[in-house]
Parts: sequence; C-alpha cells; structure tokens
Amino acid sequence: MTMGGLHLLSGLIIASFIRKDKYKKAKWGVVWGSIIPDIDILASIIIYLFTGDLNSATFVHRSVTHGFFAMGLVVLIGFTISRTRTDFRWAFLFSLAFAFGILTHTFYDLLDWEVAIFAPFTYTRYSLTGFDYSMLFGETSFKVWNALDGMSDIIFYLTLWFWATHKANNSIETNFAKKLLIISFISIAYFGVMIVLAFTDISVEMHLILVYAYWGLIHLPLSTVIVQIKMRETIQDFSFLNIRG
Repeated sequence: MTMGGLHLLSGLIIASFIRKDKYKKAKWGVVWGSIIPDIDILASIIIYLFTGDLNSATFVHRSVTHGFFAMGLVVLIGFTISRTRTDFRWAFLFSLAFAFGILTHTFYDLLDWEVAIFAPFTYTRYSLTGFDYSMLFGETSFKVWNALDGMSDIIFYLTLWFWATHKANNSIETNFAKKLLIISFISIAYFGVMIVLAFTDISVEMHLILVYAYWGLIHLPLSTVIVQIKMRETIQDFSFLNIRG
C-alpha cells in the first residue's frame, strides 16, 4: 500500500506549485487532505481492541474517509462556513484544496489496492489496477514493508523541521519542529527494531499490531491533526521549488 509519508510528500510537492500568497490556505488544504483519509485507522484500532478481529478492524479502512462522500461533505462544510462567517471567507477555497488532497490520496490507494469510494452508500471496493500489494511479498518482506510504512511519516516531519529551522521565521513553529525532530529519532529507533523483528518468526499479525500500535498512538494524531495545526504557517510557506534558494 502507498506509504503515509509518501501521501504527505505528494501533498507538499503539489502545494509547492501554488505560488501566490492569496492561495496559501489552499496549500495547507492540499497537504492536510493528502493524509486525513487515513484517520480511519483510528477506527480500525478501536475495533480491534474491542473485538480482537483483524478482518473486522481492517474492513473500515479505505472506506468512508477515502470516498466521494467525504470529499463532497468537506466542500459543503467549507462553502457553508465561508457564507456564514465573514472572517472565514477563505474556508471554501481551503475545503476545495482539502478535497483535492483527499482525491490524490484515494487515487494512489486505488493503484495498489481496493477502495470503497462510494461508502457509506455501498462498501463495494474498486481498484484501478486489480493489484494486491500483499501478494507481491513473502511474509518477511511484507513485515519489512509495514515497518517502513509506519516509519515513512518521518520524511514529512524532517522536511517541515528543515524548513522551520532554516527557512521560516516563526519561533513558535520552530520550537515545535525541534520536538518533531526528537520524535523522528525515537520513531526511527522503534521502527528499526520492527525491521529487525521482521526477520524473526514473529507472526505477520503480531508484527502488524506492534507497528500500528505505535503508529496509531504517535504518528496518527501527529500527521492527521497536530502537525497540520501546529505547523500550518510552515506548511503554507513551504515550497520544494525554493528549498535550495
């Protein structure tokens, strides 16, 4: 499956082509929307904790938050807010960009697995390629891939850390970026252990639980909510086109 960090990196790349200051909120929307669909993993974790059934837990993933219903709902909310709050006129533009970010996420997921794009009306799953990434790997490679997937958000954290500490001029976000750097080192260590464990006889299910227990506790809230809010000025200022300038 497409790594979460690559979804975020894609959002940053797309946002980098938005150059005008008046569209900065759109940059923020694209980046946030590029990862928010995976917030449904929280539901998967909760279902697993209560049922112990991994199949039931994974069923909700790649459904409602990845579908056209979620995209339309986001735009409707943004339009409504922009029409009722004069201080939030930017909300409609933000919601369009946010929905586009969701669309990019869903498109990548459709390339390597199935997505219930019409949920909650139907949970029939569709794929653009018919490709099942899990069939590509043996058990060991599959476990390594899952560990790398969990680690991949660090690419996003380190990119924002670099920009905040070397390019931007926002002391509050710079201080938060330094905390992100510490979290990144801790996560590299944890997922490094997960990669080593992938070469042992630990079961795929147990390895998956260990990977996503940490990711769900640390990276999920960070990537889908906290970083998006705490680093919003950095995200709106960021551009790969100017990273060497």
